Amino acid sequence: MKLPKSGASLFLQLLFLCVFNLSMAEVQRPNILLVVLDDLNDFVGHMGGHPQAKTPNIDSLADQGVAFINAHSNAAVCIPSRGSFMTGICPTTSRFYGFENIRKNETLMHCKTMPQYARENGYQTFTTGKVFHTPRRNLWDDNGIAPEYGPFAFNGKKITLHPDVPGDFSYFGVLDGTFISLTKVPDVPASEAGPGYTGWYNLANKTPFHYVDETDRDAMPDERSAQWAVEKIRRLETGDKTDPFFMTVGFMRPHTPLVVPQKYFDMYPLETLQLPVIREGDRTDTYLEDGTDSRGRRMYATLLDAYGGDPDKALRHYVQAYLASVTFADEMVGKVMEALDRSRFRDNTIVVLTSDHGYHMGEKDFLFKYSLWEESTRVPFIVRHPDYEHQAGSRVAHPIALVDLFPSIIDFCSWQGETQISEKGAPIDGFSVKPFLEQPDGGTWDGPNCALSIRSSWVTKAINKQHLSLRSRDFRYIRYHKPKGGKFEELYDHRKDPNEWKNLAEDPDYKTVIAAMRKELDRRLAPAVARQQGQRNP
Repeated sequence: MKLPKSGASLFLQLLFLCVFNLSMAEVQRPNILLVVLDDLNDFVGHMGGHPQAKTPNIDSLADQGVAFINAHSNAAVCIPSRGSFMTGICPTTSRFYGFENIRKNETLMHCKTMPQYARENGYQTFTTGKVFHTPRRNLWDDNGIAPEYGPFAFNGKKITLHPDVPGDFSYFGVLDGTFISLTKVPDVPASEAGPGYTGWYNLANKTPFHYVDETDRDAMPDERSAQWAVEKIRRLETGDKTDPFFMTVGFMRPHTPLVVPQKYFDMYPLETLQLPVIREGDRTDTYLEDGTDSRGRRMYATLLDAYGGDPDKALRHYVQAYLASVTFADEMVGKVMEALDRSRFRDNTIVVLTSDHGYHMGEKDFLFKYSLWEESTRVPFIVRHPDYEHQAGSRVAHPIALVDLFPSIIDFCSWQGETQISEKGAPIDGFSVKPFLEQPDGGTWDGPNCALSIRSSWVTKAINKQHLSLRSRDFRYIRYHKPKGGKFEELYDHRKDPNEWKNLAEDPDYKTVIAAMRKELDRRLAPAVARQQGQRNP
């Protein structure tokens, strides 16, 4: 059938408009910049974890976007946390909550990661620094700086503890036993362990780290990652590719070793530094009551011994090094954000910033991560979305978890397709936080009302035999797997007790609350338990 000329003309106009609109939609697909910090707790200005924390760049991002102030890690230690949020699979589903290789996990090896899924949806993929715990270079179109924790002291044969750090941290290794300014160039004497060495050392490429002073030194790994990201943004801006990009920038600090330039230490003078408020005997109503010899507790005891048993002196030095590392990392965030905001990508790039988990600073006599308390699970989580600039500066108090990161990005970008490689994988567990961008004070959230965190019991992979926690808006509930003589459960009322000082698990006034939390935890675990049974009995 032929159309009249007027009809044909109208048809062609409509066809052109359709093609034009489709083309514009393709061009305007948003870019993603994901910034991941390592071991960053709530010592961030807008989170209120430490009154003296200097994080102007992260706080500026929070003021430009929406900050989720009740966000939590699903497993508060590096490997399982990153394995979870990079796949959207909760550790209870994958049973990946220890220190295994993600590529050997029987569930996660059959699930797509964020960069794989982004690439399938037509995105360029770039990374630098630490995003996965172990680099997976084949997942990215371009890889920047490999993860590197140093620089380190060196004895002429291998990296070693810094001789100027007091105490004996040999049990914890070189990383966790080092907290000192970069200006303190190590001078390691000769010993049976090695011939001795003066200077800092790069472990990754086994070369000296050049340091004379702050004007004559090598760049630190995070500085190199920041510069790589800045240059990548500039090259993308002048390049001819029109595909959107998915870029991740992983900064190492404030992960140990807490080594950064002196100027960041100078921002936190020891004599005026405020310490976290620690309640004496706080562990007595927790599972630590029985004297559990956990790494965090041993770290704290070793730190105190290093400073003659003086907790004030010991914590001043450690907290100073941690805060200095936080501010150093914040400055790296600022460099990347400045490059992005000066580019043509500023108005079409969604920025997400978070951390893999938090870190204790002596609370409950604990100096480490991988607990189920607030200091360890709570993380920054900021989304700056060009479509929601009218919500800039909003704060979301509803609990979310890092497992919600991947489904949120899928929702933001309208990515399509299966996230499972095969039926041996698992569907994504998390939920998009987009409703909270639309309505920060109470969006129509499809997800749960509690964030779930897990800590391995180290005795079995069985899901119902792990240590588990739920964090709601008002409460934290913890269930331990048969601790030796300690408390089986903990319950904290955050409306009255934000420091989690008083365990209310046996308080009759909270009988209804703890019953509800027990029921919710059992409900949340039920699908994972059923999956585990199915894997045993295919």
